[in-house]
Amino acid sequence: MSRPERSRRGSALPAALAIVVVAAIASATLATLARTEILLARNRAAAAAALAAADGCAAAVVSEIPAGWGFDALVLGPDGVAGTADDGGRPAPAGCAATVRAAPGPVDPARAVLRVDAAAGEGRRTIDAVVGRAPQAGVPALLWLTDTAALADVHGSLTLAGMDAAWLTAPFASLAAPFDPAALDGWLAGQAPSVVVSPPARAPLRVSEPPLAELAARARAAGAAPGGTLVATGAPPLALTLTAGDLHVTSLGRGRGLLFVDGLLDITGTFEFSGLVVASGGIRVASAARLDVAGEVWLGSGATFAIDGEARVAADGAALEVADRLLPLPRRAVLTSMRDAS
Repeated sequence: MSRPERSRRGSALPAALAIVVVAAIASATLATLARTEILLARNRAAAAAALAAADGCAAAVVSEIPAGWGFDALVLGPDGVAGTADDGGRPAPAGCAATVRAAPGPVDPARAVLRVDAAAGEGRRTIDAVVGRAPQAGVPALLWLTDTAALADVHGSLTLAGMDAAWLTAPFASLAAPFDPAALDGWLAGQAPSVVVSPPARAPLRVSEPPLAELAARARAAGAAPGGTLVATGAPPLALTLTAGDLHVTSLGRGRGLLFVDGLLDITGTFEFSGLVVASGGIRVASAARLDVAGEVWLGSGATFAIDGEARVAADGAALEVADRLLPLPRRAVLTSMRDAS
């Protein structure tokens, strides 16, 4: 073998070794990049799952905030004293924790900041959500119940008409209460044909109980009339009325505005009302008697709802707005904005 050939073979070995080294480095780099991409993808998935869990937790917590006017009681906690351990604590689903604090800035409109810390798998996320009050007064339901006591058998007829043609919103629900809507659906189905829900129908709602004690206190402070606002002839006056004890309607009684009966509304004649009717002790419509409400009806704890005659409750958004102008009504809590606080 000639010397030039041996020289060429000798120089090829380092080149081959260099190629092997470069290939090894490239392979290691690619493997590292692949592992990094897998870790990044896993982290992104964990972060997305945690964010979804935080969003869901915030929605669940807000849905359990009682209807009301402001958020001071929530910020103070169950003991009502600032600076104690229970300040702002809210019940939350498993896997997350929630607290409420006062929102910075003006006090009107009512707002609070809800902090939610949620974990899902390997991820954890903290968000701050601003909670306000819904623009619509009360709840979008014809009958707002405090408990199941009102779900008695209907021996007469009850018509629930949730659609207001003049009100550009979704139909009102027939019923709202702080328990499983399936129980409300079951009651409606079991009372057919005595109870008729006029289409289009909206499913019953699960909401907090109506805050009747605070509403009554606000009505007193606003100078509500103690009675005498129902008329038998002519146009009824627009009035805020708070009746202490039972109210008996024995002939024709027509009214408009907001009527709070702090007892039983007992109807043996004809009762017609436009606006909001609140009866802490419930409503009884005797056989051959009639109730006709354009607006909503709210019932208190342990309230009677005995319909032996004819009853009809129909949605009327304008009538509720009028009642709300007479006395600001409670509103549901709603999420208005959220940001990542992790």
